[in-house]
Amino acid sequence: MTINYTTDKFMCPSLPEICIPRPELFNLYNKAMKTCLVAVCAPAGYGKTVSTLLWARESKRKCIWIVLDEYDNIPSLFYNLFCTGIFSTQPNNKYMKEVLNSYTFKSAPIEHTIRFLSKIEQDEQSYTLIFDDFDTITNQTILESFSFILKRLPHSFNVVILSRGHLFENLNELIENRNSFIITSESLAFSLAETHGYYRALGRNINNSEAQLILEMTGGWAVGIHTLLQNDPIEDLKDSEQILYDYLTKNIWNKCNAELREFMLLTAVADELDAELCSILTDRKKAIVIFEKLIIQNAFIIKSSPDNYQYHLLFLNFLRYKLKERPDVNVQEINLKIADFYYKRRDFFTALDFYVRSENIDGINRSFFQLNTSFMDFSVEEWLNLFTTLVKNRLSEEIVQNDFSLLLEYAWANFLNGNAQSTLYYIDRINAYITVKENLETIFQSDLIGSIGIIRFADFRQGICTYSKDFSEWVRFFPENHSFKMYTPSITQNFPIMHRSICDCLEILSDMDNQLQIIKDAFSIFFPQEIDLFCYCVKAGLYYELNEIEKAYQTIGLAQNIVKKDTRFEMQFCLSMLLSHILNAMENKRESENIRLNFRLRIQNENAPFLYPNFLAIDVKHRLWDADRKAANMWLEEPYISTEEPLRFYRLYQYFTTARAYIVLSKSSEALALLENLKKISTDYRRPLDIAETGVLKAILEWAIGSRTEAIQLLETVLIDLQPYQAIRIVSDEGASVLPILKKLSTQIDSSDSIGPLNPHYLKQVYLCAYQVSKKHRGITALFNEKSIKLSKQQKTILSLLAKGYNNIEIVELTGRTINTVKSHTKMLYLKLDVHNAADAVLKAKQLGLLESSVQNF
Repeated sequence: MTINYTTDKFMCPSLPEICIPRPELFNLYNKAMKTCLVAVCAPAGYGKTVSTLLWARESKRKCIWIVLDEYDNIPSLFYNLFCTGIFSTQPNNKYMKEVLNSYTFKSAPIEHTIRFLSKIEQDEQSYTLIFDDFDTITNQTILESFSFILKRLPHSFNVVILSRGHLFENLNELIENRNSFIITSESLAFSLAETHGYYRALGRNINNSEAQLILEMTGGWAVGIHTLLQNDPIEDLKDSEQILYDYLTKNIWNKCNAELREFMLLTAVADELDAELCSILTDRKKAIVIFEKLIIQNAFIIKSSPDNYQYHLLFLNFLRYKLKERPDVNVQEINLKIADFYYKRRDFFTALDFYVRSENIDGINRSFFQLNTSFMDFSVEEWLNLFTTLVKNRLSEEIVQNDFSLLLEYAWANFLNGNAQSTLYYIDRINAYITVKENLETIFQSDLIGSIGIIRFADFRQGICTYSKDFSEWVRFFPENHSFKMYTPSITQNFPIMHRSICDCLEILSDMDNQLQIIKDAFSIFFPQEIDLFCYCVKAGLYYELNEIEKAYQTIGLAQNIVKKDTRFEMQFCLSMLLSHILNAMENKRESENIRLNFRLRIQNENAPFLYPNFLAIDVKHRLWDADRKAANMWLEEPYISTEEPLRFYRLYQYFTTARAYIVLSKSSEALALLENLKKISTDYRRPLDIAETGVLKAILEWAIGSRTEAIQLLETVLIDLQPYQAIRIVSDEGASVLPILKKLSTQIDSSDSIGPLNPHYLKQVYLCAYQVSKKHRGITALFNEKSIKLSKQQKTILSLLAKGYNNIEIVELTGRTINTVKSHTKMLYLKLDVHNAADAVLKAKQLGLLESSVQNF
């Protein structure tokens, strides 16, 4: 039935010696499995694992059993387990192996998993993929992407999800869409007949009244029924939780001598033990022998692999409760021993977790540094997942305040998560620390210089140039000829446009060359290979905003000239995305598209898929400017698209594409809600270009839904705010969608006797640029509120063949239908699309997202 694995995570649990058949329950499993997906949700002790094991044995399918725990609550680890389990079914598939072993898998696990699933070879075998303890997964990125991933899993794989809690919304939706259902505690609960059968199987006979009493006391809870088996006669106990606690206390704990109790308490601090760790915690050379004896004596200790042992979770919780009654046992000291043990094994994830439990600052800092340098690469999302899972809300504020390294980590996490107020709080603590002269030498020896150099960019109370001047003053205190050993974090936070990345650079427009030189002078000591490229890209981006496209093109050319083989790929990404924008503005749409097409391939070849979400946001935005509904739907179906509250800073660029997609699809309420939230975070972070983009999109939407006065007022406010900078493209890039508002605003200003704050000359420049853009792009509201068109199967086939260049005669040959039938369907197709020829039909269908990728049968 099962596949054997050497990794503990894939060890299939063993069945109890005595089990009873449960045909009604197994029929329920089989019924749910017709949809390839079943969820089993019930509290601990209801027999989820045993029932699933018994059903799997009966089904005779090969099983991949994945046991989850809190350490898997990081996307890279979760999806590595997911892919490793599937890979075990095709161990000779070299393409799957290549994806799984990619050194950048952890930086973009969702994208790698999608690619991995595309490499699965079809076979005749059926498999069951079982996720045990799924309730330990709370990471939002995993929860939002998992349903999306399951949709791409071949139907030769059935999926079983075992959880103690409720399922997240996306998975519930997937279950409903597949007409499947959830097996709950009510289905798992023992019936009266099953209770009789279970007691008989264990050698005890009970009458109906005793069986009914057992069910009343336990609610059919499997563990409760089992523990009551030890009571003779049956007693009226308090409740199901108390039943278990009383049973464990009376039948195990009270029967152990003091030495064994001490042994169990000390080893209960760890989540899993092997011989070496067991000896470290108990000071016994052959401590593991005790575990072997305990396994023989009772069912509350399991051998999770040939070399590792675990207490059953219920018993582990019992022991940890007992630990709280023993203040003389120093749990923090034990946690520290465990952390040191894992650190020496270079298991920095587990080490960090136990260093946090022990509140050992030095260990936390060392583990974080190892993870930052050797594991997290440049994926800011994965770094944030690491922090959220292992550190956030697990340390007291007093501990954080007293450690400089932790202040940096907390500042970064709050900045990336969109917590503006908390970000400034931690940055103020950092600033206070580094202004104390005595702390400088500690900083120089701490490998944190690079992080300090970047984190203060996140202080949005001051502009980049002001900060650069202050930073230059601080650098004067550095020792001469100091050799900096440091980890350099992401400069752009993975944003695709340099001048709108970690900070908004619009302020330097007033004196661009001099202020860029100040920035260059301040940070060349830290980023000698990147500072010139950074400044060129910022300068080109600002020229773009001014609509000085030729200057932008010349400057981005200078940036291209200094790119080397070892230039950070993230920097090349920003350069290419801006170049694509510039080429599009120069009416070189084809070359602009080629830039993006080539970079899509480079992302794959360079193993940098963590950049893909922002790349796709750029690529889709270009298509949305032509009201491409197919692109809008595709974007909204991506696994990483989320509008959770509060919005996260590092996803800002993606949110703007989402807002456009909503508008293209006429989803007014969704777009308005998202734009309102975007306005708040953009204002909190004091980002004028983001605020302006939010205002422009909202004005366009208000105009489309008929709120013309509101639209004009919104756009006027945006233009007044942008006027000191003379920024143009942030408004005019919306072309035909913003043009009528600009025209109406111009008319109002021209007809007004009073001189208002908006300069007519500046308004005219924006209008003329938008007019030029409108000749190239239809605008995001081109199809707003246009009724959806439904095509028949025959019309879809005709459309698909027309898109491939076939004429009516050739379509007749391909489909075997008469010429009159083909003409009839073609005529109806043209009528529905409101066109008169094949070329226009194909173009209109593409815009509406109606074009099918494959020919269907008549």
